[in-house]
Amino acid sequence: MAYARAFHNSVVMPDGKVLVVGGQSYPVPFSDNTATNIPELFNPATSSFTSVNPISVPRTYHSWALLLPDATIISGGGGLCGACATNHPNAQIYSPAYLFKADGSKATRPFINSVSATSVVIGSKITVTMNRAVQSFSLVRFGSGTHSVNTDQRRVPLTPTASGLTYTVTVPSDPGVALAGSWMLFAMDAAGVPSVAKTIIIRA
Repeated sequence: MAYARAFHNSVVMPDGKVLVVGGQSYPVPFSDNTATNIPELFNPATSSFTSVNPISVPRTYHSWALLLPDATIISGGGGLCGACATNHPNAQIYSPAYLFKADGSKATRPFINSVSATSVVIGSKITVTMNRAVQSFSLVRFGSGTHSVNTDQRRVPLTPTASGLTYTVTVPSDPGVALAGSWMLFAMDAAGVPSVAKTIIIRA
């Protein structure tokens, strides 16, 4: 990581990369001094960080960031200290590179036509019908971040079996991996472009 950070937020993405956004190099609550406005993208495949476009508003103490079902990331907040100057009652959307082609135009996204069930128990199979061929799937749990901690955040990669444009994935049977609750199911094509998620409720 190129920039020292505390009070930052980290968000796991459908492809397994992690966006690290906001924070301060020297943490002081209710202050934007030493704010780090350059987000960094962690790639677990290479164990490396890449800097991405800067945020326009400091996101320090009391800020938050979450993955949205359209595979973008919303980052907002900061402050909450009465009338002080570091209150930031606003948010920004980050659109990851996987949503664009090399020339900067929007990538064509795969689309989930249907899923066999939107409420399943652990160990269940889900049949997914796509509009075109995809390569992989992942489940990403809906997050709930506060004070730089998102205890609900996790991503589970799923290996599909395919029959034409119909794919079957299996929810892990370990309740410590597939926690009960609400998850986003993403499909990704060979270029890593994700679909908009379908919400899946996992029951213990």
